[in-house]
Amino acid sequence: MNNPAFSLDQEQKERAEPLTQEGFAGLLASGFTQMLAGVKTVAVGVSGGPDSMALCKLLAQWSADNNGPKIHVLSVDHGLRPEGAQEAAQVGEWVKTWPGVSHAALSVAKKEESATPTPPSRIMENAREGRYKAMAAYCKQHGIRHLFLAHHQDDQAETFLFRLSKGSGLDGLAAMAPAQDYSAHLTLLRPLLNVPKAQLVATCAHHGLAYVEDPSNASEKFARSRLRKARAALEEEGLSAKRLAVTAMRLARARQALDQIADMALQDITIEKDTSRIVLNYEILKAWPGEVGLRVLIKAINMLGPESDYGPRMEKMEALFEALMLEPEFRKRTLGGVIVERDDKAVQVVLEKEKEK
Repeated sequence: MNNPAFSLDQEQKERAEPLTQEGFAGLLASGFTQMLAGVKTVAVGVSGGPDSMALCKLLAQWSADNNGPKIHVLSVDHGLRPEGAQEAAQVGEWVKTWPGVSHAALSVAKKEESATPTPPSRIMENAREGRYKAMAAYCKQHGIRHLFLAHHQDDQAETFLFRLSKGSGLDGLAAMAPAQDYSAHLTLLRPLLNVPKAQLVATCAHHGLAYVEDPSNASEKFARSRLRKARAALEEEGLSAKRLAVTAMRLARARQALDQIADMALQDITIEKDTSRIVLNYEILKAWPGEVGLRVLIKAINMLGPESDYGPRMEKMEALFEALMLEPEFRKRTLGGVIVERDDKAVQVVLEKEKEK
């Protein structure tokens, strides 16, 4: 079922070396194995593509070699292509004899059709959200707290370019994190972010693994596909996937440092805090650099806001923070389910959870 029109050129395929089991164990040792100590069961998202098939094989072998956790392989049919259900079932056939592995084919509930056509960018975003929600629901049902994903170096580079094209700031350009909390119950693990796609294709060839290729990956209807094709020109100028991924990593390091500073600032600024109300010292908040102050406000709103996968958009957060800092007479407003008010007499910023109707 390998697709001869796969996006890597022949030269890339021929020069790529497979990711060895020792190399994969080294990637896990760089922070993941400590996180997984004592964990009995994990999940891995497997679409049937070469990236996820390689990850699944390496993870299954690592677990077998180290008396590691049982592995639930999750394949999701988005309902976007007629082949989706068949491909999800095919993954189950491919992995059914692997020791310590079980498979579940999941499906995404179809949304009601709207009179207005869904933009291509939103189609892919909806599919991604549906995929994550389906896998997260399965993991919660089975008491699984760690979900492995096969995002790799080329994905990281594309995410950087995609977010750059959308005008993202530091946090967005830091792209994907190796370990990311999806919710209070689930952590996403991405051990392959420094591994090129060509190496994962070579890994499939080395192990004799069949795989499928989603034709939407090459469709010019979708921004990521167009960016993927544009990367050839960028690489001629030295802007390789590796360099983009390294840039994302450096930005992630800066983001982590700013977040740690913002955590300290929040403690310094907080006058009162409970589950429905946070009071901040406005004078001290203004004294911190703007980027730190903005992050303090975001953290406070997220603490009080309803639990969800996404908080308010950054543009709205920035506009609120600017108004809070600069408007002579700030009128209270609501954002992300939180009412924000400035008490100039007490020199305080008061945030309260919006009451449910």
